[in-house]
Amino acid sequence: MRCIFLMLNNSRLLVCFFCILFSIQVNALTDKEQGLEWNALSLEEYKQPWMDDIQFHGFLSQGLFHSSGYNVHGKSKDNIATGLTEIGLNMSYQATDTLSFSAQGLYRRAGAQTGDAGALSLDFAFFDYALLGHSKGQIGIRGGRIKNPWGLYNSTRDVSFTRPTILLPLVYFERSRALLLSMDGGQFYTDYHTDWGDIFFKMNVGVTASGDTELLYAITNNTDAQGRLESSPSFVTQVKYEIQGGKYVLAMSYADLVSVYQPFNLLDTYTGLNMQINSLLLSAQYNGEKFSLEAEYNTQWNDFSGIPHILPVRRVISEHWYIQAGYRILDNVQMIFRYDSAVLSMNDRNGLNFAAATGMPKHGVYTRDIVMGLRWDITAHWMLRGEYHRMQGYSMVTAMDNLDLSLRPAKDWDIYALQISYRF
Repeated sequence: MRCIFLMLNNSRLLVCFFCILFSIQVNALTDKEQGLEWNALSLEEYKQPWMDDIQFHGFLSQGLFHSSGYNVHGKSKDNIATGLTEIGLNMSYQATDTLSFSAQGLYRRAGAQTGDAGALSLDFAFFDYALLGHSKGQIGIRGGRIKNPWGLYNSTRDVSFTRPTILLPLVYFERSRALLLSMDGGQFYTDYHTDWGDIFFKMNVGVTASGDTELLYAITNNTDAQGRLESSPSFVTQVKYEIQGGKYVLAMSYADLVSVYQPFNLLDTYTGLNMQINSLLLSAQYNGEKFSLEAEYNTQWNDFSGIPHILPVRRVISEHWYIQAGYRILDNVQMIFRYDSAVLSMNDRNGLNFAAATGMPKHGVYTRDIVMGLRWDITAHWMLRGEYHRMQGYSMVTAMDNLDLSLRPAKDWDIYALQISYRF
């Protein structure tokens, strides 16, 4: 199966496919039809003020964290941290029946990863052009900065109303957040609707924002690394199948991501480092009136080359999975239960090799998380959420918030979290 997905990496096939689809659509119109189309466009679509076709939406959320073993989004260990602040403003403009534009700015403060002042970023900004539309679906392209179609929650992971808990499942590895969040490039998409279900397909080709410092620390296991990772052309794709309007959802996502290390100076220890990640994520979801159930399973092949004197093991296969159940007590109150697991190396699940090689505790290579949460939708615009995490291991702990990680590495620890959110 992996070989089949790797064949998709030939972006020339995708470009050819775009050209064929576009030529079909253009050739289908005669000169007369093109003239009629332009007249209709001028008279009908532009006689209304453009302001009628533009929309603005936004959201904000503030989290509080207390933990017993490690810092989470700030100095939460034996303390209360206010480190997770998310504010977003987005706009969309429907220029014509087939062309639209969307963009979103994001302010995010998440502990040491963004600093106390937080960070502003362009979350997404793209055009969307429908190449072909018919009664059963459509075919189109997008270009710009586009969210990657990855799993059930990546596209809206920063909007608290659309994610299941304050802290996302470990499948959405926070330390590699920048790598899978979005891509600067293009997307081909299509959907097809039938009596037995709806099929959606997306493929992104471009470069990712792989220059995140936390990602570099996660790869090198060294907070003294001073260079940066620079993305090479990569792609992310997803096929999703929905039944009964999303009551049942099945999805398969695949990513082929390539980055090259840019050294800080000529004597940089990590000069020559190349990274390639091939990741396969399977998702399943059931959304009932009262009860919901979902699970995701991820296998990731991590290939590192160029510095055998530091990273002698070139390939490491990691595994992440979770199962989650939700129950709606009232129309506006929901309970969440989840078991979450992450292992950095499937060949060293218990950390014996890791401990022998580094002298660090065995529980540095895995994380297990039992989650209990409660969500209260106070109104259509306000939400309050609280949750408890019983953690074992620390493989998913961010190094930037825990620079003294090697001094007192706890095995079993707790996280208490509270969040209030607003949207308009």
